[in-house]
Formats: sequence, C-alpha cells, structure tokens
Amino acid sequence: MRNTVVLRVIHLLLVAVAAIATSSSGKASCTLERPKLVKEALEKKGDLYYFGLGSNMLKSKLENRSICGKKITLKSFEPAFVQNYRLAFNMKGFPPLEPGMGSLEPTIVENKSDCSRPLLAYEQDQCHGALVRVSAEDYERIMRSEGVGSGRTDQGYEEVVVEAIPYRGGRPVQAISLRAREHVRLKSDTAPSLRYLEILREGAEELGLDTRYKEFLNSHPEAALSPITRKLAVCNLMWTATISFRLKFRLPSKIQSFFLWKVYVPPTASSVLILMGELATAVILLPGAIPGAVIFLYHKLTKIEMSRMMGSLVESHW
Repeated sequence: MRNTVVLRVIHLLLVAVAAIATSSSGKASCTLERPKLVKEALEKKGDLYYFGLGSNMLKSKLENRSICGKKITLKSFEPAFVQNYRLAFNMKGFPPLEPGMGSLEPTIVENKSDCSRPLLAYEQDQCHGALVRVSAEDYERIMRSEGVGSGRTDQGYEEVVVEAIPYRGGRPVQAISLRAREHVRLKSDTAPSLRYLEILREGAEELGLDTRYKEFLNSHPEAALSPITRKLAVCNLMWTATISFRLKFRLPSKIQSFFLWKVYVPPTASSVLILMGELATAVILLPGAIPGAVIFLYHKLTKIEMSRMMGSLVESHW
C-alpha cells in the first residue's frame, strides 16, 4: 500500500514536469510580432492610445506603473468602450490568492475553442475602460510593467489593436490593449480576488463608467478563501517568491501551480466541491507554507521591508 502511494506521487510529479516542459517548448516556438501601429509610433517617437481595462482603469495605478520608478505622464485619460470584446479574467495568475487577471477577449470568433468562457458576462458585447494617450516612451514603460515588449517569447500578454469609442462621442480611436496569450489563457474565466476587483471598481467609479457596467463589476463573483487557507497561501507565496526570484529556481513553484490549478474550484460551484477544492488546496500549500512562515517571521522580527508588490499582496490578503 505504501509503495503504491509513493509510486502514485512519483507518477503525478512526472506528469506535472512533462506538462510544464510541453508548455515551455510551446512558448519558445512562438514568434512575437508587435502591431504596426506600435512599431511606427516607437520609430517616430509619437503618441499612442492605450485602452486599459483592468487595474489600469485606476489613474493613480497607471501613473505609477513604470518599473524604473519614473511617473507615467497621461496626456489624456477618459472613459471609452470597445465593441465585440469583453473583460475576461482568464490571464492565469497564482491560485488561490490571485487566480486570474484582466484580459481583453473577443466575443466574435470563427472557432469558439479559441476563446475563454465567462464566469459572468456583461449584458452587451462591450468592454469598458480607460482610453489613455501617452508618449511612445511612457507606453513602453507601461508595457514593460506588464511584461510586454521585451522580446521574451514567454510573455503573458499580447498587444492587440482595437477601435475604442470615447464616451464623449466623436470618431473611434485606434488603441492598443492587452489579451492573454494562448499559453496562459484559461479555458474558463476565474473569480478574481477581492483585492483586484476593488481596484477595478474604484477605477470604474473614478472614470465614470456606465452604471450598468459598474453594476456588472460589483456583482462579479470573487475568490473566497477561509482565513486558514488564505494565511497558508500567503506564507507559501513568501517561499515560492524567494526560491523563484532570489534563487532563480522556478521548477518547484511551477509544479505546485500545476496541481493548484488541477484542484481549483470557482465560487459558483456547489458547496461540497468548494470544500473539497479548498482542502486539497491547503494540502498542496502546506509544504511551502512552513518555510514561508519562517521567512515571514524573519521580516517581521528584523523589520526588513519586502518588495513593494510582495508587501502589497501580503497586506491585502493576510
């Protein structure tokens, strides 16, 4: 019996490694071509319109997106929408804390399998957000903060050209928005974290988006975790972030992520499935949460500050 369990665990680990290797080889074979609109603007150092639909709807968030610390100058910032697209939460994040991030998803496609299924869809085939005009230099700063434009074939987002229609009227504007690439695009939307949804809701209120769209954001399901699982997840994140970014050893976190997605259950499922999913999640998190708790305690005792992103996540979820 014991040998059977060990063999089963080894088999599952090999399956996970094989899946990760297949995914990595698929990413490496993809060639990235930036839109002509972007390349011309960068070459001529002209302005670009960017359509922000997730956390970049919040002005203060967008202004401070630059990874070099320099503030982004927004030459214009106004509400707009794009037709035949929707807000999707299908950009693979790190469950269970931040399962999915915002992405622009087309609603009219030839092959339905190329698109994600919404957890909750807006009543119209529209995505509302912030239409922003920035310099080519600042546009690149925004893209770098999203992991776009560096030439890496494993980047999560791709730039897409859309026709954005300003609320104030007038002609549609060609703008760039971001869609999750196939290797990180989930087949079905996740329920985003409350932390992430609150940023979107605040941005929608600040922009003055359509009342029905704000109601859609307010009613969208959000990730729900018990206090114990949430603390396990925070401590585990401390561990995986340390070995992934400081030690540059990412295989353990990739294997763990593989299994976490296997047991992910959306909050719209039955209570029995949700309970089973949370128990399985806790078991997967526990091995990383133990050393992560030590790292967390070390930061608390020594008063050594975490990175800005890590500190924000810990504060929001703890």
